[in-house]
Amino acid sequence: MDNNLNSQQTAANAAPADISQQPAQQPFVPPQQPFVPPQQQYVPPQQFVPQQPYIPQQQFVPQQQFVPQQQFVPQPQFIQQQYVPQPPVQGPDGKPVYQPIDKRILKQCRHKAERRWYRRLFVLNILIIVFVIAYFIYSAEENQKYYDEIADYYITEMEEAQNSSENGDSKSSDSAPDSEKDEEKETLNDKIDDMPENIEYLIAIIFTIIAIPFVVSYAYAQYRSMSVQISPNTYPEIYAIVEEYAQKLGMKRVPKIYMIQGDGVLNAFSSFIPFRQYIEVYADLLEVAYREYNDMDTIRFIIAHEIAHIYYKHATMHYYYGMMFSQAIPILGPTASRAREYSCDRLAQLLSGSDGVDAMMTLVAGKHLYKQVDRNDYIIHASKTNGFFIFCYNLVSSHPVMTKRVLALVDPQRKSGKLY
Repeated sequence: MDNNLNSQQTAANAAPADISQQPAQQPFVPPQQPFVPPQQQYVPPQQFVPQQPYIPQQQFVPQQQFVPQQQFVPQPQFIQQQYVPQPPVQGPDGKPVYQPIDKRILKQCRHKAERRWYRRLFVLNILIIVFVIAYFIYSAEENQKYYDEIADYYITEMEEAQNSSENGDSKSSDSAPDSEKDEEKETLNDKIDDMPENIEYLIAIIFTIIAIPFVVSYAYAQYRSMSVQISPNTYPEIYAIVEEYAQKLGMKRVPKIYMIQGDGVLNAFSSFIPFRQYIEVYADLLEVAYREYNDMDTIRFIIAHEIAHIYYKHATMHYYYGMMFSQAIPILGPTASRAREYSCDRLAQLLSGSDGVDAMMTLVAGKHLYKQVDRNDYIIHASKTNGFFIFCYNLVSSHPVMTKRVLALVDPQRKSGKLY
């Protein structure tokens, strides 16, 4: 019992000591630093947090509404399916000899409306000449009166001059006042101004037909004397291109080609004199090949386009005579000219193996910047460039507007370019 009592007393005495040893509750003090959430946060499912708002794919990618990108660049396999270029054979003189292209393939490069439009202009040209001649015959009486007036005028003048010389009045006639001479001149001018229209038209036609050979020969003399002829010794790379195309087209002789200073103009053209054709290339275009980018593909396409005009007989005397007057008619003449340009572009693609877009960009962006033009971006721009005034501008232009021309070049189906 004593032991139990002692133990109880000991426990009683120890109880207060345990309570005093417990720490007193301190008041809550907010932390000085902001609450840092745990590193692992709740991430909702991916489908609930889209990275961008939903947009239909056809609106988000407008390029897919036009033509897929792979169709912007013409596939070289299309040309190879029709014509596979053969490597040249070394000739007896050591020069390369190229095999002529099948004429059926060359014929397919023509624009489908080119021959049709030439026939129309040819018939219209004949009708114009026939109409002028018929008008002249119909106005025979009026013309006879005019001839009689002119003849009487000159007969009277000759008789007066003869009488004055016989009577010794030459001095008096020389001393006649200037007013009388002016009246005589005005009388002669009035008679010339009173010439019937049918005679004027007939004289214009006859003069034009006779003058054309002299005009083109004079122009050729100017170009030949003011330019550098490209030969095997001068710019041999350019001459080799012309020689290659002439052989592929089956020409009997290589057309002469000249380089002329154009004062910054980027252009080339083919022309003719009687029984001969030639090509003129402006110097700034050749700088593209020799100085700017060493871009021989562009030069190959440009030369191929010009030699195509010669092959298709566009630059010949008889072709020009066939539509000499009708091509001056607005809308009709430019429409036929645009068809010819499309034909030569297509044949240039076949000869050069290039799509020709870079060559067209030299005319748009210039010789220094044409390589920086994004091809696909320009084609998308060309596909959206439409409107009434663009239609009107293209309608009266001798060359297709550049947007239509480029779209025809990159057309994967090789359809004829749009004339309107």
